[in-house]
Amino acid sequence: MTHTTAIPPAARFYGLAGLLPFLAGLGLTLFGQNEAQQSLGLLLFVAYGATILAFLGGIRWGAALSLPNFHNLGMAVAPSLLAFLALLLDPAMAINVLGTGFVVVGIFDRLRRLDDTWPAWFRALRTQLTLAVVSLHLIVALSLK
Repeated sequence: MTHTTAIPPAARFYGLAGLLPFLAGLGLTLFGQNEAQQSLGLLLFVAYGATILAFLGGIRWGAALSLPNFHNLGMAVAPSLLAFLALLLDPAMAINVLGTGFVVVGIFDRLRRLDDTWPAWFRALRTQLTLAVVSLHLIVALSLK
């Protein structure tokens, strides 16, 4: 596995494209012309946030296949369970839960030692995307106050 931190163009493209549904939800939440549009934006933001948090758990599951112990698999399942819980909450609370989930998973991924299961560039990409996603969650959370 390569230890370069240069993010491949395709990974950067799809990673940034993955921010678009968050931005659409944020836009509707903040600038929707009526309460129905704003509520739809918030629902979109929460649903997509839960989907992506679960996706991050799936990435961890794949990485854990080389060492399938309780710790590694537990860390892989936790984001999906947290995402599912968030879907059952009031949207304002869900934003906080999801935002916290992204922070925690991001910290664990940043602290993960480099090995052959993840290329070095993935850490850089994950850090950039986590900062963007957490910032968007913070904007939505502050807009709901």
